[in-house]
Parts: sequence; C-alpha cells; structure tokens
Amino acid sequence: MQAQDIDVTGIVHDNEGQPLPQAHVVVLPDSIFTLSDVEGEFKIKVPRGEKQIHVSYVGFENFNRAIKFTRDTTLTVSLKSKASQLQEVVISSTRNPQQEIFEENQTSKHVLTQSDINAIPVLGGEADVIKTLQLLPGTVRGIEGSSDLFVRGGAADQNLVLLDDAPIYNTSHLFGFLSVFNADVLDRVEAINGGFPAEFGGRLSSILNVGTKSNIPQRTAVSGDIGLIASRLYVEQPVVKDKASFWVAGRRTYIDQVIRATGEELPYYFYDFNGKFIFKPTDRDEIQFSHYSGEDLLDLFRDRNGDGDGFLTTYASGNSSQSLRWNKLLKHNWHSAVSLTRTKYRYNILNAFEENELIAQSDIEDYGVRLLLQKDSVGNGSIKTGVDWTRHQVSPNVINTAGSISELLKSSSTRGRIADEFAFHIQYDWSPFEKIQINAGLRISSAVVLNKNYFFPEPRLSIRYALHDDEALKFSYSRMVQYMHRISNSAVSSPTDIWYPVTDSIRPQTSHQVALGWQRNLSDENIFLSVEGYYKTMHELVGYEEGTNLFLNTDFESKLIQGRGEAYGVEFLLRKNSGKLTGWVSYTLSWSNRQFDEINGGRWFPSRYDRRHNGAVVAQYAFNKRWAASMVWEYISGSRFTPIIGQYALLAPTLTGADLIPVYSGINQVKLSASHRLDVGLKFKSKPGRKFQWQWFAGVYNVYNRANPIGINIEQDEVDGSLRYTQPGLFGFIPFLSYGFKF
Repeated sequence: MQAQDIDVTGIVHDNEGQPLPQAHVVVLPDSIFTLSDVEGEFKIKVPRGEKQIHVSYVGFENFNRAIKFTRDTTLTVSLKSKASQLQEVVISSTRNPQQEIFEENQTSKHVLTQSDINAIPVLGGEADVIKTLQLLPGTVRGIEGSSDLFVRGGAADQNLVLLDDAPIYNTSHLFGFLSVFNADVLDRVEAINGGFPAEFGGRLSSILNVGTKSNIPQRTAVSGDIGLIASRLYVEQPVVKDKASFWVAGRRTYIDQVIRATGEELPYYFYDFNGKFIFKPTDRDEIQFSHYSGEDLLDLFRDRNGDGDGFLTTYASGNSSQSLRWNKLLKHNWHSAVSLTRTKYRYNILNAFEENELIAQSDIEDYGVRLLLQKDSVGNGSIKTGVDWTRHQVSPNVINTAGSISELLKSSSTRGRIADEFAFHIQYDWSPFEKIQINAGLRISSAVVLNKNYFFPEPRLSIRYALHDDEALKFSYSRMVQYMHRISNSAVSSPTDIWYPVTDSIRPQTSHQVALGWQRNLSDENIFLSVEGYYKTMHELVGYEEGTNLFLNTDFESKLIQGRGEAYGVEFLLRKNSGKLTGWVSYTLSWSNRQFDEINGGRWFPSRYDRRHNGAVVAQYAFNKRWAASMVWEYISGSRFTPIIGQYALLAPTLTGADLIPVYSGINQVKLSASHRLDVGLKFKSKPGRKFQWQWFAGVYNVYNRANPIGINIEQDEVDGSLRYTQPGLFGFIPFLSYGFKF
C-alpha cells in the first residue's frame, strides 16, 4: 500500500434511506473491491487521482461515477430500485473536519459535529455543545457545571455567539448549567479562538458559529430523547420533493415535576423551540428562514405563617432570534449570501411582600443586515468581501417599586441607548508558492452613538507553511474591536447581567493577538496533533469601582472604569477521529492579567479568568454496532478571589466601642482548590436496519464524588473572632439515564 493512499468511507442505501448490506463496491482501474456491512457502510483505501466507482446491489440499478480523490472522502450512495420510477442516483461528499482544519491556513479553530456532542456524558445526560467546547484547548469554564466560555483569558461577553447568523446574548438555561442549543438541530459548530477571518468581528476573544440542519430530506423523520432533566422532540418534513422542507424541534425541562414528586417545590422550568424552512426554487438559489425562542421561568411563593401572606418571587428571562438567508450562485463563479437577522434578550424579576413590590427589567434587541460575496477563482486564489450593519436598542436597567419600599428605593431607569455598527471587510486567500498559503484581510468597523462616532481598521493575516504533506506551521495576527459590553458583578455569567453599548465616555474594547502553531496529520491512523502558542493584549477593558452594586443601580455608567489586559499560553491537542476508539486529549497552560489605574493601586493583577492548567481526556469506544462506552476526565486550576488577610480596630463613630475593619490582599491573589471530575457513559442501540431506531444512554456524572468548589464562604470563630474560608461544593455523584428514538 502506497503512502499516498487515502481513506474513502461511505454508506449505501435505497431512496427511502434504508441501508443496503452486502452491496458490491468496486474501484477501477485499481480493481479494489469491498462489501458494505449490515448498516450499508464501507471503508476502503484508494490511491489519489480520478477513479471510477461502481456500486451494485441485487434488484437495484447500478451506480457508476468518476470521482477525483484528493483527500479523505465520505460518500453517500443512493441506489434506485429497478421497479421504481424515482429520480437518478444522488451522491454527496463530506470532508473530515480535522483534515479541513489541517489544510486551511487559519489557526485556532475547532469544529464539532452532532456525533461529537451526543457521545459525551454530561450533567443529566443532556447533550450540550458548550460543555463539549469546554473540553477543547483554549477554553475555560466558570464554576462547576456552568455553561460559561472564557477563551484565552477573555471574559464571557467577548465571545460572539451566532445561531444561523443571528447573535445570541444569553447562551444558558437552568441558571447557567445548560446551554440554549438543542443538540438535535445542530449541523456544524465552528469555534474560532484566533486567526479570525475578516468577515467576523465585534468581539475580542472568540467566534462561536452554530449552524443548524439545512438539508432537504426525502421523507418524514421523527426523533426524540427522554432524559432526567429534559426531553426533546425533532420532526422534519419534506414539502416539495427536493425543493422545500421544514423541521421543528422543542425541548422542555421537568425539574419542577420531579421535585414535586418528592414532596418539595421548585416552581422552575425552561423550554426552547427551534424551527427552519428551506426552499430551493432553482439550482442557483436557496432560501432559509430560521427561528429560535426560549425562556427560563420561576414562580416561587414562600408562605411565612400559613395564612396566605408571604414572599413572592417571579423570574423570567429569554432569547428569541430570527434569520432569513438567501444564497445565490451568480455568473462568473461568484457566490452571494444575504442575511436579515433580528435577536432579543430580556429579563424581568419581581419581588413582592404584602403591598411592596420591586421589579427589575432589562432588554436588548438587535436588527441586522449582512451581504457576502465570494469568488473561488481569482488568479490562483479566492476572494471574499461584504458589508454588515447592526442596530442595537438597549434598555439597560429599569427599576420599579411600589408600597412603602418606594420611600427607600425610588423607581428609576437607565437611559435607553441606540448604537449602530457598520463594517466593510475583504480578504484574499492565495498560494504564492507551492508550500505557502496566505489569507490577508481587512475589516473596517465603526459605531455611531449619541454625540460620538468610532472608527477602527482591523487587519487580519494568516499564513500556512507546509513542512511536508502531513505537517505544517501556521501563523496568524488579528486585531479585534468590541462595541458591546456586558456589565457584571459576578465572575460567571448571570441572567441579570447588563448589556451596554459604547458611549461618549465608554470606549470600545480592542485587542491584538498573534498565534503560532504546529500541526501534524497522520492520515493512515486519522490522528491529528496540534501545538499552538498565543499572545494577546487588550485595551479599554470595562470594569467598575470597588464596592459598586450594579443590580439595583441605574447610574452604573458613572462607576465604570477602563483598563488593560494581557493573556498568553500554550495549547496542546491530540485527536483521533475514526476506528473503534475515538476522542481527544487536550491541555492548556495559560496566564491572564489585568491593570486598572483606579484599583489595586494601579498594579497588575491576575484576572478572574486566570486558570493556569486546564486539561481533558475524552474517549469513546465502540465495542460493536450496538454497544459503545464513553468517558470524560477534566482538570482545571481553581478560580481566583481576594481574601481578607487581617483586621484592625477603629473607634466607632458613636464612641461606644470599636469596629473591626477588614484588610484585603491584592486583588485575586488566592486560588480555590483545583477541580477535577470523571464522567462515564454507556450506550446500547437497537439492531441496525430497523425502521424504528432506539438507544439507551446511562452513566454517572462525577464518578468519584468529588465536591468541586463553586465559591467561598467566610466563617468567624465564636471564641477569638478569627476568620476562615470554606469552599462549598456542588454536584457530587449523579447518575443519569436517557432514552432516544428515531423513525
């Protein structure tokens, strides 16, 4: 077998989507022969170049097609019954995502598929794209179980999260422990942590580009999953054959019902709904309309004396987004894509006791238009250009009070803000020499707000140098600008965080990042190796004066301050994508620091997101077609906090005694204990080939029952008054079980 041989994998099925076992697959002129297995799948190695693929099956018309193989390829072959009048055979090819990453000149990119996300055991057995991303290099989570993403020393608001082109401002349900993304609808997830293409902007740390399913199915399909935390249902339906279809998906938690069965009350639940309509009026046009909506709802009443009087707390927060995209193939090999988007996030909190009421509200709504043009044959390269416009309408903080409490806390509101973002971008991707690929781009962005206009050039550059066919060096530089900020008292994201645009006094955040990486692709074993180092500087980072309460403060802008930051580190990834054993090993060694003139005496200090060591081992093993096991082990250094290191006595203002005044260390000088956890799962599937498919997924979250710290409690000794810290934990040993089906 020659070194240049490549892998061709595929599946053979009929026009109803049913697998065809023992189908004959022949590659000519090399006379390579194989048979498909019971699921219609096959795998062969072929030399590079143009080959003739011949597939035959008794009772079906033969398939013959010339295909040029230049890389590992996946084929889907649909055979037509000799007794039917169906359309001609359709063949499609998809690329190995890791092979695609290796061949690109872009650095700092990860791609996840639906199978990656569904295979990993997570809290409650609920598949979660954010939890999966937290296991890859460069990404750090917040507290145990949370769905925060802190990328390369940046804050959570420095990640641009797109769902079918529409930005999502709050990515979590269950107060941060599950993400808003229903795994059933996901097609492809791209996480870009550096080397940003010019078409993306508006955030400093990362781009999370989530795409949902956009194929037109041949027949109705239904799938679902019933778990301990939530259940899901997905339905796709063709409308006009090969022209139009739609799908809908829903998910709801029933924690409220489970807790009620134990005799307790937790009146909380979340739901989300996704839908998409795909229409292909011609071979050159495709129109997609996507919708997402989801809410978290809490309605808690605490009766003090059993007389019907008590405290009422209601909480509601939710996202909704819509996008309309028109893809068109133009003349002279130009491609265009026009997107219209709308997205909204809001929360509403009510606290009531007798005649007293306190209501806090905040919302943000965006409208956007985007045009992309691309041509794949310009000289010896390709060009991509476009323009963006987004209007932000923000009501940051509204406080309403009623009853006697209004004498202490007056109703008030922060002035609503409107900000318009504009951007023009262009990039050219070409290969000036045999071993060198270059992507050079420029993004010019601006923001228009009341009494102030901002304008920034954002150059981008990525270079790939091929050491060998299976080994490459990559370099990238990116400048990024961020015009929207999230204001928070917490080290982790909270549904009550406040989004706020730039103003005449709050300037845009900016960053410069360079990255240098080495990648090796062992195609015979389908193993990918990557080592990448990065250095990032950040300016005009948003903070706040010490002691500021942001939640009930409608004048918080006067308390905001801006400073600098830096982050640097090294990331390692070893990933195997095929065979019985698949998965990856990741490790990140990183530093993240901040400096504000107004705090810590102007000295640099470790940021909240400084987590020195972050690693994970992810593995899935397929025993056979029906049984598979999975495991995840992760380790992360403890989060940082500012402790009290002493106290001193000061005469009380009443002259009747002394007050103890705490003395703090430098900011974030102490770390919590490190967190580590092992999760395991076992899947059992129905026999292949059946129309009704099912699977059981059982496992354990936190096998060795380690209570990983989620915060700090201060306890005072009753005798000598000394203080000590304790680290309360969360989520010990938790078994999970889910049942999935499709037909």
